[in-house]
Amino acid sequence: ADVLFAGEKKAVKAKYYGDETGKVELKTGEQVESIKAELENSNFVVEHVKNGMRMRKAPLPFTTSTLQQEASKVLNFSTQKTMRLAQQLYEGVEIKGQGTVALITYLRTDSTRISDEAQAQARSFVTKTYGMGYLGTAVNSDSKSAKNNVQDAHEAIRPTDINRIPVSLKDLVSRDLYRLYQLIWKRFAAATMAPAKYETTSIHIGAGRHVFTVAASRQVFDGFMAVYSSDDMKDDDVSLKNAVEEGSAVEVKSLNGEQHFTQPPARYTEASLVHALEELGIGRPSTYAPTITLILARRYVTKEKKNLYVTELGEVVNKLMKESFPTIVDVRFTATMEGLLDQIEEGNVKWKSVLRNFYPDLDEAVKIAEKELEKIEIKDEVSDVECEVCGRMMVYKYGPHGKFLACPGFPECKNTKPYFEKLDVKCPKCGGDILVRKTKKGRRYYGCANNPECDYMVWQRPTNK
Repeated sequence: ADVLFAGEKKAVKAKYYGDETGKVELKTGEQVESIKAELENSNFVVEHVKNGMRMRKAPLPFTTSTLQQEASKVLNFSTQKTMRLAQQLYEGVEIKGQGTVALITYLRTDSTRISDEAQAQARSFVTKTYGMGYLGTAVNSDSKSAKNNVQDAHEAIRPTDINRIPVSLKDLVSRDLYRLYQLIWKRFAAATMAPAKYETTSIHIGAGRHVFTVAASRQVFDGFMAVYSSDDMKDDDVSLKNAVEEGSAVEVKSLNGEQHFTQPPARYTEASLVHALEELGIGRPSTYAPTITLILARRYVTKEKKNLYVTELGEVVNKLMKESFPTIVDVRFTATMEGLLDQIEEGNVKWKSVLRNFYPDLDEAVKIAEKELEKIEIKDEVSDVECEVCGRMMVYKYGPHGKFLACPGFPECKNTKPYFEKLDVKCPKCGGDILVRKTKKGRRYYGCANNPECDYMVWQRPTNK
């Protein structure tokens, strides 16, 4: 249950806290309706106001994992695209008058460490550009770096020269390269800067024997957010009408009681899957993008908008792997093996001992699987397109160049058609469907399904607006 109060700019929502006995969790609709009836004619009065300060620390510089996650969230890049662009920035781009210049440090790293030279350069830049007040104490170090699975072989991902500001490259590199460099540059600059500061206010509002709470915050110093901020960092400033004082009455706009159900976990996106791989210790920074690319290419999962969904093929393969190789596909296996490899590197464990403990069981499991694994047929997905040769409903097939339509009557009927993704947009010229097509060189464009009768085509994705 919550109450909407009149605010300075917009209504302020106060959540139900409890009664005079303490915090109360509302579990049934009857409880909510009973409280609403009690509060119908009650006066709402501010009982307690607590003011304080809150700091938001500057973010750490990028590692491979955090770069992939942030580029997915902010720029909508796939992990594969992020790594391809980062590789170009690392190898170098042609800059007029300077030749080929490497713009970022090595892109495959799990460390947030920054060299002393780079730190000194960044601190000097921040002082000159923003002033001493914006300078942090030092680039934050990550407590996770102390964990055994962080190799710390390379620095964090950062610009090779912080004085090469993104805007100076805007007309020299492609749009996507510019956007990724700008993201890396801003993150590194922010890591050197002071925390953002917020004034916080916690308000308890009483109505009879019941209590509601409002938490408000207002930014008083932007700190690192002068350079770097994302949607999940933004705080809505909340303030009631006039100054809030203990004992003052507040104006009620509405009283709501909504039922909330426990939500299942969200589907993985590429960004959240990278985060999960890192948390579970599965693979190293260089393996995240190839792993996701491979399971998409083999159609074990499919991507719709940003979400990843397991296909029927993926479920079958997963079931077979769990039955035949339970120890190998256990999520702890990879992290354990990585730990053993680190021990071998340090000379604490003999590599032959690791192989003796691991290989014979794997060899036996493979031989048994080859004999006993059943043949499973995955039926093709049927489309709504009719084969003009024999009248059967065509099915979706996958070839080296992606998805296409084929007649299920093969080999009697060998009819095939290219498959084009349809948009939820109609052609502004003739009202036909808009399809996603590709040129001979692979560049994507959007054209009318009635081509060649209708010649409508655009390079930018069209909308209904």
